[in-house]
Amino acid sequence: MMRLIAVLVLLAALIGLAVAEQVTVDHVYGKMKTETAAVMELVKLTTEGEPKTEFGQETKDRIDDMHAYWLGKERKLGIIIKHIDLSYISDALIYARNFIHSGNKEEALGGLRRLEYLLESYHGVYGLNGVNIL
Repeated sequence: MMRLIAVLVLLAALIGLAVAEQVTVDHVYGKMKTETAAVMELVKLTTEGEPKTEFGQETKDRIDDMHAYWLGKERKLGIIIKHIDLSYISDALIYARNFIHSGNKEEALGGLRRLEYLLESYHGVYGLNGVNIL
């Protein structure tokens, strides 16, 4: 009887851990996807048709805040997600950030689209879940 209780407690703890990790991944990826869409809209609004332009301070601040947020969460997500996949997202974010700061609209949009694609691709794939536990 004690073994059964111990197994049930262990199973409940594993399920709780899996749910907590999945919620963490969903929250971070969801926030990054929302922020990426917002920055993309700001970039699209600036000087239509010109490949090189000076982005407003709001756009630069928004991408800097996104980068700071990602750096803070990347270390924690490294426990759950493969580091190579996190580095792809980091690379796309840095790429977009650099071109926003340099004023190259087409390259900035390219980086943001890549970031959006990676976030969409990896969202829901990572984190411990019932399948991974089994």
